[in-house]
Amino acid sequence: MAHIGVVVALVIATCICSTVCDTQPQNQASKATEDTPQLYDRAPNVHCSCNCAMPAQTDRQTCDSVDRIQADLDALLAWKGTATNLLHHLKNSLQMVNKSLDDFLEKRCSPESSHVEDVATHVTTIVLEEIDRRIREATEHVISRVKGPGPLGVESGQIPDTHITASSEVNSAHGPRRARLYGVYDRRDGTGAWCAKSNDGNQWLQVDLGKPTEIQGVVTQGRFGYHQWVETYKLHFSTDGNNWRPYTDASGRQKVFQGNVDSNTPQRHLLADPVTARYARFLILTWKNHICMRMEVLGNYN
Repeated sequence: MAHIGVVVALVIATCICSTVCDTQPQNQASKATEDTPQLYDRAPNVHCSCNCAMPAQTDRQTCDSVDRIQADLDALLAWKGTATNLLHHLKNSLQMVNKSLDDFLEKRCSPESSHVEDVATHVTTIVLEEIDRRIREATEHVISRVKGPGPLGVESGQIPDTHITASSEVNSAHGPRRARLYGVYDRRDGTGAWCAKSNDGNQWLQVDLGKPTEIQGVVTQGRFGYHQWVETYKLHFSTDGNNWRPYTDASGRQKVFQGNVDSNTPQRHLLADPVTARYARFLILTWKNHICMRMEVLGNYN
């Protein structure tokens, strides 16, 4: 397990060393997760941020990881218990194998048997391979929890334009294909966001992930270069594109997500209860000046 500790320490150290912190109070809109508010109660006057207005490709992971360091540490504490249970399980397994080997040697072989050494070597090899496999699996799980869920392909272009749809658009230059996170104005292709044709409560932005996927969170931005963004929204999910279910909080009420407070700062929310769905829809509630949005969906493909 020392290997796990070293890997985790290196991952956390990398994140922390790439972070720039200030001591400005953190407002409600800059919370990184909805499911760990207690983490922010411990240090209410510390807020970490990156200037992500036009981040370089290599800087995006650093910028997106800043606000989840505290949540990642909490996840590591949870995995400490898992690792402890794993060690107990391995200890019990080794004791059982040792007992079985003793019984085998006592009943089937004499100390002078030429097969004794071969049998012992074979069993030892099997046990060591199993231990190594379990440790690697535990390490991968820990690293996955520290990194958090990954983007599902909106920003990268893995999800095609035809899989991003909306209730309306100002014109083709403001269409939903322009809703990719970190998208910027392109003179030939369009604006730096999807923008709805009308400013009302009937507008939505939707992404088809192509197959049922574990959705663990979302990230949103406003319109690049303009004071236009979505302030609050709800999330609905579907497996077939026809039947939708809202995302609810612990009390069973539809969750209202805090959106953006400026044009370019990414606002990230992790879901307390991940959802398996093919379609994710942002239902717009309130906005600044005009309904415009860029977004990404976070999770893991099954």
